[in-house]
Amino acid sequence: MSQTVVYLLLFVALVLPVPGALVLRFIAGRASDRATLIAAATLFTAAILSVLVLARVDPGPLRLGTLTILLPGTRSSQGPVLPPAGSPADSGAPVAPPSIPTLTPRPSATPRPSPTASATSTPEPTATAEPTATPEPTATPEPPAGGQRYTVQAGDTFRAIAERFGVSVADLLEANNLTPAQADSLRVGQELVIP
Repeated sequence: MSQTVVYLLLFVALVLPVPGALVLRFIAGRASDRATLIAAATLFTAAILSVLVLARVDPGPLRLGTLTILLPGTRSSQGPVLPPAGSPADSGAPVAPPSIPTLTPRPSATPRPSPTASATSTPEPTATAEPTATPEPTATPEPPAGGQRYTVQAGDTFRAIAERFGVSVADLLEANNLTPAQADSLRVGQELVIP
């Protein structure tokens, strides 16, 4: 099939229905209902038929400047695509299955005591999480009166950190001298002051 016919079919299938519907809407008040209905049916039948014709033919690569509009396809009547001769599948040698990456657990966050905390207060030890796809947060002790520091871990959000320590987002923003935009872009390893 020539490229001119393919371009014409693409135009009828993809472009013509939109301006055709606008023209039909414009002339709907001036023409009879039957004439409008026949024109709409003709327009959309032409679009559907051009889509069906395009689906049945293999036009090859169709270019518009440097842009490839249609790529050549494989028709189901051509049969399955076989690997090239000399490939491992062709030699009869066993082919290894693809490797699947495994997940490794991330260490849990251990809060650090602040320098202003009394020497007798010690944070509670945290349990090591079992290897899972998403580590569960560990229980965090109540912050001392003078505040403490928290190191941002992967997957932490500013709101989740505030909820974990029982402080408001506004107080946490103020204590760390951050704007809401900066709070949305936390970095792993960044230290936050918990009021």
